[in-house]
Amino acid sequence: MPDDYPVHIEVAPNVHLVRGSNRARFPEANCLLVDETPLTLVDAGTNMEHISRSLSDLGHSFTDVEQIILTHFHIDHKGHAAEIQKISNCEIICHPLAKKGVETIGGIVEVYGIKEHRFYEPWREYVESIMPYVFSEYEVTGTFKDKEPIIVGDTQLIPIHTPGHTHDHTIIGINNFETLLLVDIDLTQFGPWYGNVVSNLSDFRESMSKVIALEPKIGISSHLLDPVEDGLIEKLQKFSAVFDIREEKIIKSVCEGLTTLDDLANAPTIYPRLPFVPYIIFEEYMLLKHIEDMTERGIIEYDDETIYLK
Repeated sequence: MPDDYPVHIEVAPNVHLVRGSNRARFPEANCLLVDETPLTLVDAGTNMEHISRSLSDLGHSFTDVEQIILTHFHIDHKGHAAEIQKISNCEIICHPLAKKGVETIGGIVEVYGIKEHRFYEPWREYVESIMPYVFSEYEVTGTFKDKEPIIVGDTQLIPIHTPGHTHDHTIIGINNFETLLLVDIDLTQFGPWYGNVVSNLSDFRESMSKVIALEPKIGISSHLLDPVEDGLIEKLQKFSAVFDIREEKIIKSVCEGLTTLDDLANAPTIYPRLPFVPYIIFEEYMLLKHIEDMTERGIIEYDDETIYLK
């Protein structure tokens, strides 16, 4: 990140967006720092230098962190929480459904649903090479409840359960629903991601409708450097429309003779490209979500080998 580009910006009174490096793209993710009592981080996927600099600018250090709120179990969001907890002995709280995926690497492998996949070992090697810290054990000390505000000084952080991306995915309202930490409803060009066994396509569609109905004015993405204000509702609608765009692409590909999961995954269909072998795990899962959904709706038939248009 350029030296003249702020590592953190205030997005609400005493609430700072701490930007990830790599323009906040995976394996980084933005987090929030709430400069109140208890001193709170929301997610911990931003690199340690950026979190340290933000704390220092506000007169703090890692030892002052009292609480980390995790929005879901993904490795780019739980990030450095275990390291920070070892330094500060802080609380780590999450949605009840996130606990298994947060606490151990075995738990995350289970909720990812990748243990038996042919590319599991390449995935593990890849993650160990770029994010070795996520193999630590994380001590979850508590959980939050949907829509029950978490009080941090004069700030209310309101968890809103938005399953689909994962079963535990939670966005955060800052004092109300006008400013939302959208987390991985991230408004990136890629669109929605639902590549785990605990992801759910229909839940994701419903969560998008729920978020749009809240009529937020400011949306803070985990993977964009700046909050989104202008045209936020339209951008949320465009993000949600990607589900149908992908479905149409699958139908077109089947018509052109790509009639197996392997055919579609190797094209690829969801990702624009597959930069690393492990990505095919998530390509396949997202395709399967569509195949299951389209089968239920009577658009296709699938016999675990071949896809047929009805």
